[in-house]
Amino acid sequence: MKNISTGLILLFSVLSLNAQKTDLEFAFDQARADLAQRNIAQAIHSLRKVYIEEPSNANINFLMGAAYTELPGTQEEAIFHLKKAVQNVDEYYKVGSFIEKSAPIHVYYYLAIALVEKDRCAEADQAFKEFSKYKSKVDQYFIDEVDRHLQKCPYEKDEVEKDKWRQQVSVPEGYDPNFIEPEEGELDTADLAMQGLVTQKLEYTTNAALYGVQIGSNLNPSPTSSYADIKNIDVFIDNQGIIRYVVGHFSYRKQAESLLESLQGKGFKDAFVVNVNNERKYSNEVISYNNVNLRSGIRGGVEYYVQLGAFKDTVPQEILELYFEVDGIQEIKKDEMTVLVIGAFEHYKEALNKKDEVSLVGFEDSFIVAYNRGKKVPLNEAINSTD
Repeated sequence: MKNISTGLILLFSVLSLNAQKTDLEFAFDQARADLAQRNIAQAIHSLRKVYIEEPSNANINFLMGAAYTELPGTQEEAIFHLKKAVQNVDEYYKVGSFIEKSAPIHVYYYLAIALVEKDRCAEADQAFKEFSKYKSKVDQYFIDEVDRHLQKCPYEKDEVEKDKWRQQVSVPEGYDPNFIEPEEGELDTADLAMQGLVTQKLEYTTNAALYGVQIGSNLNPSPTSSYADIKNIDVFIDNQGIIRYVVGHFSYRKQAESLLESLQGKGFKDAFVVNVNNERKYSNEVISYNNVNLRSGIRGGVEYYVQLGAFKDTVPQEILELYFEVDGIQEIKKDEMTVLVIGAFEHYKEALNKKDEVSLVGFEDSFIVAYNRGKKVPLNEAINSTD
């Protein structure tokens, strides 16, 4: 994600200055300042205040989507906001203007990158083609960067319906764009459970400082495997709901500083030394998120399913019709929801073929999920592990 960060700095380094601001204007300007300084989680916190008041504002959705593109494991959230933003694009977009309601042409840049990260290559290619129409109006860096990401597509880019790539998507499972984490005070464990988080209170045996190296932070947890080859990562949640990723618990700061130097040499330029015995920031360890174990990684076999949807009460008629068209539908009870899936499949390609079969009978909103030892795991990680 380091190269995408360069794009953020180029786009958001110019800040607006107003003599008097409303609370929402102040939140907007604070978010842009945080984006320019790569304080991503803080920027999202401020932007959400404006989003709640104006959920269809393409400018706010663009900024939130661009921010989520920066965070590992939050591409679904990025796509959600960017697909809302792409409905209203203006090549004469006013940078830094709170009253601007449209999105800039760079929305195609971030959308293409987020779609590639989710292996939605055909849609990403369409977004890139749209972005390329403005080639003369953007820095060549952005064109080259999208092209570089598209080279990572794991298979041939299939054809996609002309406008499907820009259609809005439903809110990702476990994500509430209207939730604003509290500014002060301890997060209630019941609130955490509602967010899909399972945590464990830490009890250190000493009051002395314990030094580690923080390599990242996030509003939505992602598996520690998303941090390349770095092992022994602990995942904490602070009193404001920020997820923090830390390596090490040293009694002496110099030991942590030596680890910091090594981590920076591996590309984590923004890592820094922290005191993990700081109760406000590191008192709770995150065990799992939405039934996904964050630390264990994949061991043993993976099962793939084609998920048709999750429903609390009634099931839409178009899905009920699938019972007459497609074999293998299962009903899985999860919390208060009924999840309809087809599977399990041993290989991703088998699940992909079944998804295509479902599409042929008129249902195109299905998607593939993966499970390992009864826990949901990131699809990319599952594919890399089995196929």
